[in-house]
Amino acid sequence: MRFDRRISRRSFLAAAGATSAVLALTACGGSSSTTSGSAGNTSGSASSGPQTITFYPRDANVSSGLVGGFKGEYFASRGFNLDIWAYSDEKTNAILASGDLPDVMFIPEQSLDIMVQGGMLLNLDDYLDQMPHVNSSEKIEKSLNFARKFKSAGTGGLYGIPCECGDTYVKYSWINSTERNALRLRWDTYEEIGAPEIKDFDDLIDVMEQMQKARPTAEDGTPCFGTILNNGSDSSFWACMVLWYRWQGYFEHQLPYLLEADMYNGEYHSILDKDSLYYKGLKWYNKVYRRGLMDPDSINNDRPTQKVKVDGGYAQIPSGYLPGWAPTYLEYHIPGTKVFYAPVTTYGDSRYLIGINANTKNVEACLAYLDMLADSEAYLNIIQGPDGEFWYSDDQGNAYLTEAGTKWFEDGHNDSSGFTLSNGETLEMWNSPFLARNGTLTRFGDGKGGYRTASILGWTEFSEIGTSSKVFDQWRATTGHENWKEWLGDDYSSDSPLQDVFSFTSLPDDNMQLMIDAIKDKVTTASWKMVYSSSDSEFDTLWDQMVADCNGLDANSIIEWRLADLENAKQIRDSL
Repeated sequence: MRFDRRISRRSFLAAAGATSAVLALTACGGSSSTTSGSAGNTSGSASSGPQTITFYPRDANVSSGLVGGFKGEYFASRGFNLDIWAYSDEKTNAILASGDLPDVMFIPEQSLDIMVQGGMLLNLDDYLDQMPHVNSSEKIEKSLNFARKFKSAGTGGLYGIPCECGDTYVKYSWINSTERNALRLRWDTYEEIGAPEIKDFDDLIDVMEQMQKARPTAEDGTPCFGTILNNGSDSSFWACMVLWYRWQGYFEHQLPYLLEADMYNGEYHSILDKDSLYYKGLKWYNKVYRRGLMDPDSINNDRPTQKVKVDGGYAQIPSGYLPGWAPTYLEYHIPGTKVFYAPVTTYGDSRYLIGINANTKNVEACLAYLDMLADSEAYLNIIQGPDGEFWYSDDQGNAYLTEAGTKWFEDGHNDSSGFTLSNGETLEMWNSPFLARNGTLTRFGDGKGGYRTASILGWTEFSEIGTSSKVFDQWRATTGHENWKEWLGDDYSSDSPLQDVFSFTSLPDDNMQLMIDAIKDKVTTASWKMVYSSSDSEFDTLWDQMVADCNGLDANSIIEWRLADLENAKQIRDSL
């Protein structure tokens, strides 16, 4: 097995040398030419049609090149063509170090101040009148004010906009799911083994073993496993802990600082304590591995590989980083566990803000792109395809699923990805986030006095189809509940004392970031080794060594600094 490490986006400046980066960025001031097709070299004119703008996403989930198909046609109707630069950590490093920017890009939080001070980003306050959707949204306005005050290098200007502001579709849906915060089982296999009661996480391993024995391979001969992990999502922390935390009301966003967030009770704990959920999670995964229930190639799986395996139903219990979205996976509530899910994001995701190159020659097209990202109907068209294919609107301003769209869901699909349009084009997920979240209401009615969400997953038809399936009938009969929220009862919360605190936290200085990055490498590598350890004694030796390594890198000072910073962030939040 291989234990490899990848360059984290967050650690770029520390790894490259913050001082050098500052000098380079300031000196360059935002060049408008690149070898990939520059802002300066892709400009069009009013007479030649929409301007082509270059866009750099925040991860590798969006395909590179000029966007064509129905998405390209829709973009053109909004006044621009979109040329995507392929994402990689190395590319990010090169862009930030050289100042050779695309027209529009997601700005890593740790690089924002340098870019603002270097004059590399357009002050969007000067152009809000040209972005009516951005300028008219009350929920986006909160994120704009937040960015001016806390994400502007102290200037008070608007140089980047947080994404995913407002409501998620879950707010309006049947609430049979809480996104990735639910434990899911491959329900058909679970029923095959008699649907035994699961009282705790040790029982879950026993059930996993029974399920794997009942279904060792898929119909196509592909091996099935109890669970499948991936190494490709490790960035600033060991990502395989994400679902373990979410199943129990915890969040992972403080793991880079060696803290775990108990969202339900509003508490932070050090992951280096043996009573931490982190320690218990590693022990649980090690038990799974030693029972022969984990995909042995988990450490070599990247994120897309894990997704294919899980979506294909080859995991009995999806875990690690990716939940099981396939319709064969349904929720299970282990007694005593808590689930937290907030269907509203007040200030958006400030880890990456979207901004415009100050030296772009295509300002109008860039503004049109940002404004489109605040338009809920644009979300509907980009994600669900054009009007008349998967969905359609009538003369009364209502929107419905087409017969083909209805059948698609009735056949067991859980979103529109993979649906074939009349021209032969296949719908593919657009993973780059919008400014407005998927629960933002459109102007389309539902024919019953309500309005449609940007995501079809929030439409009542999706709920009705999902709950009328054979597998869901089995779920209801076995659990004795009508839906997931009912089963959770008092063990579900959509409000937390820690909600939105993360938005107001500080960034560590360069020296501390170097320490954090060094600790991250120790923790991530050791975590994988503990999962793959062959005995309790080997596990304990590895744990003790990891803790010693972290302490040797002054982990306590990082924990103390972050706890104080989180308390300060909470006070700032509460003062608004």
